[in-house]
Amino acid sequence: MDTSSELLAIAIGKVIGGGRGVPYEAVSLCQINGRVEQYSIAVSPAAFTWSATRMPDGGTDSFDPNTLTIRAADGHDRVLTLDRVPRLFPESVQLAFPLSLPIWGRHMDQYHPVAAEDRGTYTTLLLRHREDPRIFGSFTFETRSGVGTSLVLPTYALKLEREPEPEPGEHDFGFVAGHKS
Repeated sequence: MDTSSELLAIAIGKVIGGGRGVPYEAVSLCQINGRVEQYSIAVSPAAFTWSATRMPDGGTDSFDPNTLTIRAADGHDRVLTLDRVPRLFPESVQLAFPLSLPIWGRHMDQYHPVAAEDRGTYTTLLLRHREDPRIFGSFTFETRSGVGTSLVLPTYALKLEREPEPEPGEHDFGFVAGHKS
C-alpha cells in the first residue's frame, strides 16, 4: 500500500470521475448483517439511470433521474431530493455510483481513504473509520474503467461481477473477442 498523497489523489480521481461512464450489466452481491442478496443490475452512470432485479424472485427496482424517483418492486416508490442522490441509492447499485458510498471522508461518511495500491488491472483503497482508527475496510475498482468491484467493511460487503472489457486493441463482438492485427 502506498500512502503517498499523489497516488491516493490519482486513484480517488479515477473512481469518483466514474471512469468513462459507459453503460454496463453486472451481478451485484450484497452481504449485510449476515444475509446475502444477489441482483442483476443494468446501469448507465453517465445518464444516472439504473435497474436492479433481485435474484431469484425477479422484483425490480429502478431510478428515474427526471423525477428523482426510486421505483420500488414493492410499490413503495421514493422521491429523493437532489442532495440525496446518489446517497440513498440501494446497496445493489452503490458500486456503480461511487459517491453513494460512505467512504470519501465527507461529513456524513463513516470512512476515508488513507492509502492506495495499484495492482495493474485493479486498484484498492485502504479505508479507515472516521471515529475509531483501529477499524479498516477496503474499496477495489477496475483501474482502467474506474468501475467499483468490491467494498468490504466490518458490517457489510458489496461485490460486482461483470464481464471484463476487452483490452485496448481488441474487439468484443459479444460472443468472441479477437485481437486487432
